[in-house]
Amino acid sequence: MSRMIRRAAAAMAAIMFAQTLAIAQAADPWMGTWVLDRANSTFSGNVPERRSMTFEKVASGIRHITETLQGEVTYKLTYVFQIDGKDYPADVQMPLSFVSFKRVNANTLERSGKYLGMVVETVTYQVSGKVMTVTQNGTLNGNEVSSKQIFNKQ
Repeated sequence: MSRMIRRAAAAMAAIMFAQTLAIAQAADPWMGTWVLDRANSTFSGNVPERRSMTFEKVASGIRHITETLQGEVTYKLTYVFQIDGKDYPADVQMPLSFVSFKRVNANTLERSGKYLGMVVETVTYQVSGKVMTVTQNGTLNGNEVSSKQIFNKQ
């Protein structure tokens, strides 16, 4: 009888874990790794040869990693933020000093990028199923930039 109770308890624990994971993913649909769909994306400048983005939970918030292949060089940008509208340091390679994130709705985040205290860029991350649309507008290093990037979840 105790063997049956242990199996039932293990099955219940597995079900509860799966439900918790499903709820967490539904609450944060942008979590995970996303790969750029070059054919369906548009850029005001050079189109990257390859780009991936990863959002992952860490103790201090959410880590955002972007890896981009441009020519023969791979660029990796990493920073950690919380979705609270407060400023967080941008990666030193970015043409920004700080980023802040706010939740627009259950499937959409908005990032404001600041340089010398002024917002110079806005990026919207909108998830629909396994597709994320990233819309960027702003002025970086004195150049107008805009893009509509389509990513597929891996």
